Order: sequence, then structure tokens, then C-alpha cells
Amino acid sequence: MENRLLNAARSLFDGDTINGLAQREGLTSEQVNKGLDASLPALFLGLQQQPEGALQGILDKFKGMFTGTNEPGQDINVPIDRPDSGFGNETQGLIGQLFGGKLDLVLEKLSGFLGMNGGSVMNLLKAAVPSVISALTMNGVNWNASRISSDLNENKAGFLSALPAGLSLGLFGDGISRTEPIVDPVKDVLVEEPVVPVRERVEPVTPVRNINEPVVVEEERKRGGGLWWLLIPLLLLALWFLFGKNFRNDDKAATTDTTVVVNPVEPDTITTTVPARESIMVTLPDGSTLNAYKGGIEDQLVQFLTAGYSTMSDDDLKNRWFDFDNLNFETGTSTIVPESQDQVNNIAAILKAFPDTKIKIGGYTDKTGDEDLNKKLSNDRAVAVKNALDAKGVGAQVIETEGYGSEFAKYDASAPESDRILDRRVSVSVRK
Repeated sequence: MENRLLNAARSLFDGDTINGLAQREGLTSEQVNKGLDASLPALFLGLQQQPEGALQGILDKFKGMFTGTNEPGQDINVPIDRPDSGFGNETQGLIGQLFGGKLDLVLEKLSGFLGMNGGSVMNLLKAAVPSVISALTMNGVNWNASRISSDLNENKAGFLSALPAGLSLGLFGDGISRTEPIVDPVKDVLVEEPVVPVRERVEPVTPVRNINEPVVVEEERKRGGGLWWLLIPLLLLALWFLFGKNFRNDDKAATTDTTVVVNPVEPDTITTTVPARESIMVTLPDGSTLNAYKGGIEDQLVQFLTAGYSTMSDDDLKNRWFDFDNLNFETGTSTIVPESQDQVNNIAAILKAFPDTKIKIGGYTDKTGDEDLNKKLSNDRAVAVKNALDAKGVGAQVIETEGYGSEFAKYDASAPESDRILDRRVSVSVRK
């Protein structure tokens, strides 16, 4: 759990409650825990999308079901592991109100992710409703819809990140259009566009990526009387020659500077832009889907694993790498930025869907800066991805990490940034 509301709701499910739910639904305790971890953020997001007036109506329905003196720590008057008693009718109606026409789709995706039937998923959602209401109202102390709505909005990002990989898929309005360009002037973007799925390390295939454009000139047309309009283009050309020449000289001087910089891999001044890309749904063997990019690492990796690789030799596998195409780090560090968590979650979901798959993670840099620092940073970033996958329960499938520094970089240190950015990446290779 990643925020206060989720923690508060989850804390109401102790071991006895979990066991009771598992016994009644014919599930394991692990399945119930996994189901609650998915159900709670889904319910919070459903409430977050309600208008304030509708939210107040929902709260009023449940207010009478809380007993005590409205003091912190009071109990709900029915056990939360009995969705068929007391709260049953109200929770059923609430779930229908929250998800509306999307309810069947939500149940289908949760069922596929959890590996249980829709009836059990619905009962887990119903069991989770009282704990969600309790967390939002501070155990029945504060029922103000305005405050609760504000609280839900502030925690929306945490709810989204707590959902199983691929579940949101626009159902909960994450506010991010996956086809819009993403411009990040501060953080490093390691890989900008999908790469060719088979990459020979000796002769790496240059992926199609966005080329950074450091200067954009907006030309203003002016029209005047007489012959002035004929002279303006000549004047602009002369200005371009003078200032453009100075710019190129400055750029040339920068590329030949031998001073060691603080960040030897990606200068802080670089701005990279990910162009609009086509979103697709990548289907996993269990029927669940991932929201990804066409030709991206998820698309390539699932195709490769589905096709089978058992007949390939170890040497062939070692020369085939799949590059992350939406993995960013804070400048000069191995800290993965929050915006990259979606792709980490997707890779974790793929590994879960192919539990026999083992992978190696490799980190790479360009040729600028000190090579010892480059190798350390590239290794730290590979390890950071391994740790992120470990947090998702699939770390055992990552059998090795390695930082190669600039060992396999294709472009010289003096090459333009638009070329050198292609050498900075984190990749995975499937192993037996």
C-alpha cells in the first residue's frame, strides 16, 4: 500500500478476517490478500470519480451503519468479513453505482488478474467497502463530502499506482493520454521509441527514436510597403548566418571539452521528447491485458516468449536484448522516476504470466565522461530495475544484472546528442 487511506482500509483486515473470507469463498489466504490489494484502490478510485453531491448521498447511506459516539477507534457494527450481512445490500448497490456500465469489465479484469471467478471478486469488493468508508470518514468521525472528495483527489496517484498492472486502462481516468508527447526537460529519458526486437550486440540495430531538437526557430512574417518586404528575407538570412555560426562553434567547443562533469552520462541541460505513439492492448496467456505501445518492450517480449525460445542456444539468447522504451531516471542517479512505474509494472506482469522465464538486466551509457563512473551508474540502474521487479514479487526471475558502461556504445563522445542518446538504455535478455 502506498498511502494513508489505503493503509487505513487495509489495517481492518486482520488474520482472522482474512481466513474467514478465504474459507467462505473457497480461496487461499494469499488469494484473499491479493484480491484486497486490488479491490481497495479500485473502490477508492470509483469513489474519487463521484461528484460531490453523489458522494454525500453515498456517505449518508452508510452513516447510520456506524455505531458508537463518533470517537476515533469506534467499530463498525457488522464484521467486514461478512458482505452478506448488514452492509450487503448497500455495498452491492454502491459497487454498481461506482462502476456503472464498466462493472462487468472491472470484474473481468480483476478475475483474470486474481485467477478467481467473478462471484468471489464481487464478494471481495463488497467486503472491502466498509473498510473504505471507515478510512475515508476516520472511523465514522467525519462525514463531510467536501473534505473526503479533496482527500480522494489528493491520493489519486497512489490509488492508481496500487492497482494491478494494466487494470486502469483508462477505466479510472488516470488523466494521462498515452498518445500525447511527453516532454521532460529535467529527467533523463533513456529510450525514446520502440526498438527492433532482435538486437545483435556486436552490430546493434539503431532503433527509431525521437531526435532531440535543441533549437526551434519561430519565423515571423512581416509585410511592409515599398521594397522592404524583399529585403527582410535577406536580413534574416544574414542574421542566421552570424548567430548560427556562433552557435555551431559553441557546440563544437562543448563536444571537445575534456573537463570531467558531475553527470558523465546525461547532461542536465538535455531535453528529450517522446513523440506520439500508438497505444495497444497486449494480451497475456491468462487473458489479462496490458496497456502498452505498439512495438514497445511489452509487445516485443510477449511475442518472443509466446513463440517459444527453448530451441535457441545460450549464445543466441545472449545476443538478443529488448530495450525499455519508457524508463526514466533522475539525472545522474539510479532513481527511477514515478512516471516509469507503469512499464515496470507491465514487465512484472509479463514475468508473472511466464513464471518459467528468467531474464538478465543490462545497463548501458554513451562514451562521454569517466568510464569507471559510467560503468557504476549503468550497473546501479540495472540493479534498480531488478529491485523494482523484486518489489512486485518477480525478483527471483531476474538471475543477473550487469552494467556495461560505454562498452557497446556505437557513437563517439563527440557525436551529437541525438546520436549519443541511442547508446543510453536499460535492456533485458531472456535466459534459460
